[in-house]
Amino acid sequence: MVHLWNKTTAKRLCILMLLAALLTACGGPAPAGTGDAASASSETGSTKIYKDALGREISVPAHPKRVITTQYLPELLAAGVKPAGAATHLLTSFASVKDQIAGIEDIGAASSPNMEKILALQPDLIIATEMLQGQLDQLNKIAPTVVVKWEGSDVFRHFNDVAEVVGQKEKAQEWIQTFNKKGEETRAKLASYVKKEETFGVVVIGGYEKGQLRVYGGGNVAYTLFETLHFPMTETVKKEWSKEGHENGMKISLEKLPEYASADRLFLVRFDNDPDFLKQVDDSMLWKNLPAFKNNKVYTVNPDLWFSYDVMSLSAQLDDVVQLLSK
Repeated sequence: MVHLWNKTTAKRLCILMLLAALLTACGGPAPAGTGDAASASSETGSTKIYKDALGREISVPAHPKRVITTQYLPELLAAGVKPAGAATHLLTSFASVKDQIAGIEDIGAASSPNMEKILALQPDLIIATEMLQGQLDQLNKIAPTVVVKWEGSDVFRHFNDVAEVVGQKEKAQEWIQTFNKKGEETRAKLASYVKKEETFGVVVIGGYEKGQLRVYGGGNVAYTLFETLHFPMTETVKKEWSKEGHENGMKISLEKLPEYASADRLFLVRFDNDPDFLKQVDDSMLWKNLPAFKNNKVYTVNPDLWFSYDVMSLSAQLDDVVQLLSK
């Protein structure tokens, strides 16, 4: 037992010493691709120059083998690349990929990844978002680090950008074609269950803040209903959603529910960060008098599936819609 402890401790100390040497080296940040893992990748396979979201031209492996990501796990899996490591939230809160994450190491929070753990995984490529700019110098000293833009890009732009970085652009196009076909097939399946004139709405209770009530008219949690299946929304939501600044939904008061949640069918996301407010909404006659509630057409969905904005989740949402609406 003592021998095992000494061996493990020695290995850990070596990692810590190497990490310290990398992160405290004199001078400016080492150019991407100069770390040990990246050099090995360059020796064993071809490289390419990729211009990332920050305008940096970075030498990356044409077909990386040990990728780490702080955000784009579903996109990598859809492109046929299983990363060596991913941020905690990707491994715990994405229902659509939970059966594919075995063997992927947890690198900690996306905003402050564990540098020691990343170094130990010996990545040949790291894919991050623009929110991690403050730590790019440290990451670049471990392996080439590419920034794929998150803010302002839609779900398929995310997917295509990630697929291009890892040399799987053609596979991404094939995946998207299959998804589009699935969307058409789903619309056909639901034609006998949903009347053409029926309107749909999306209501989110809780989430970012306590006491928060939001409705969506597209993107994020509403993408599948309105942009893939092309279900109609109410005119009120359509008009308001056309205005800018609603990326995180339109905040409304409880008193505004009859105006913004009057659709024939409602998809409901409930977050448990504010149980008192959930109960307040549940008990409110404003909620109970909504057409969808009175006609038993409110569908409570899994936040881990419907509040995950990625291609794998969108595909799984289509299956969920069929199950919910064909009952």
